[in-house]
Amino acid sequence: MFRRLEALISFAAFSAVCAAAAAPVGWRTYHSPEYGFTVSYPASMKFYAPSGQDGGPGPSICSWTVACFGYIGRDYEGTNFEAAGLSVNVFRDARTEQDCDDIRQIPNGAAAKSETINGVRFHSGYLVDAGLSHYEGGPAYRVFHQNVCFEVAAMIASTSFGAYDPGAIKEFHPAKLEKLLGQMVHTIHFSGPVRDGPDWKVSRGSGCGGVFEYPAEDTVRVVAEYSNGRENSDQVTCARAFTHQRRDYTLAVKVNLREEYLLDRWLLSSGYPGLENAKVVSKSQQYTDYIAGRYYYVYRPGAVYIFSVSDSAHRVLSPEGDPVFRHWFGSFKVR
Repeated sequence: MFRRLEALISFAAFSAVCAAAAAPVGWRTYHSPEYGFTVSYPASMKFYAPSGQDGGPGPSICSWTVACFGYIGRDYEGTNFEAAGLSVNVFRDARTEQDCDDIRQIPNGAAAKSETINGVRFHSGYLVDAGLSHYEGGPAYRVFHQNVCFEVAAMIASTSFGAYDPGAIKEFHPAKLEKLLGQMVHTIHFSGPVRDGPDWKVSRGSGCGGVFEYPAEDTVRVVAEYSNGRENSDQVTCARAFTHQRRDYTLAVKVNLREEYLLDRWLLSSGYPGLENAKVVSKSQQYTDYIAGRYYYVYRPGAVYIFSVSDSAHRVLSPEGDPVFRHWFGSFKVR
């Protein structure tokens, strides 16, 4: 991922072309039962399920989102266009409306913008990723709704036209896509309660273990502290856990597993179900998610992240139907 540069700037031209709130005929509508919003989208956009990982399916904007819609049309083949999409994200670190707004810094004294969309007042800004002849940018809208900080971002990515040989491709012009994404933004509607509400905090592993969300009333504790000795041994490299309603939720990490056969060998030697008894539930270029009996694995070449739930007698339980596990696992991000 390129370094995100966040800036509040005026984008009146974009707003001017997307004033309509009603979805055009033939568009589909996605409803999020966890977060209580709906978004409509055309056939040229594909819905991508919530992603807790960088490098997941779809365009880069669809990493670490609670809902995402990526452009799958073919209108821009043979140009320097890369990808486009509309994402909905949640920022758990923003615990107040001021926090939600203060995540972005106003450059050069520019005035903050606001806009009401289907009865909800959003603060608006512009997000930019840039580097190595790559550009990704677009307007973003934030709102502190039912004590949760939401962001809706309409991003378009392209490669610098000057990076190609003259005549090799046509130049991409974003106006049509900007209008389409703008129409989608203005269909967003909060239609129900935010069930997956504000009662979560964020835990960031120091040196090992990634990032995840956990119930705000609980405390994350270190079960196994990272050390060079652990990294170079057959032990779990590090582990963190929290206890909620007499259940222990543990994330254990083992590094130095460069190939899947090494992963399988280590799992079996450490008492975990091997890959022969595991089911692949999702796969991308960087990550593979497995269900192995009562365990969930996230594997990338070099490390495996093992999620489990156990009772007070340390018996591993099935996480099926457990809303805390679902949120915890779904929020996980590799740093």
